[in-house]
Amino acid sequence: ITTYIGYVIAPDDYEINFQLQPFLILAIMALILVPIQTSFEEYFFRGYLMQGLGIATKTKWIPFVITSVTFGLMHIANPEVSKLGPIIMIYYIGTGFFLAIMTLMDEGLELALGFHAANNLVTAMLVTSTWTAFQTDSVLLYTAEPEVNLEILFPVLIIFPAFLFILTKKYKWSGWKDKLFGKIEPELQTEE
Repeated sequence: ITTYIGYVIAPDDYEINFQLQPFLILAIMALILVPIQTSFEEYFFRGYLMQGLGIATKTKWIPFVITSVTFGLMHIANPEVSKLGPIIMIYYIGTGFFLAIMTLMDEGLELALGFHAANNLVTAMLVTSTWTAFQTDSVLLYTAEPEVNLEILFPVLIIFPAFLFILTKKYKWSGWKDKLFGKIEPELQTEE
């Protein structure tokens, strides 16, 4: 969505970069490797780490916050941070919170796995630049000088909340306070 808006507003900032053979190689490689990469991150942060911290602290909010911030900070070495400055960390940490909310509200990793893979596939295959972590043979090449603008905050403030609203309606999510900030009660073992 943000790429489309950017392209409509400033088409001169983009060049068509599409070349069939390199793009097909990219597509095959991305479709194989990106889901592996994003699945590792999701299973680690919102699977293993979130559950481990939840068991250790007996709360939901501590793992919610720690895994989201840690996920964002994991991206601090990306070239986008040195080009755009620390403000881009709002996007990475915000994405961590967004994925954690999906995981906790849906009580599973599936939505976060799918969103994360789709996001990174679009990033790899749709648009690239000379200063991003994903420099690929994508469809578009962003040629403008990088700058901090509302495009960085748009996903965190508009797209992610709108998507969560849609998911809430679709899956009839309720009990937000307990699912995000409640205590973890030990399961009682019953003898049969």
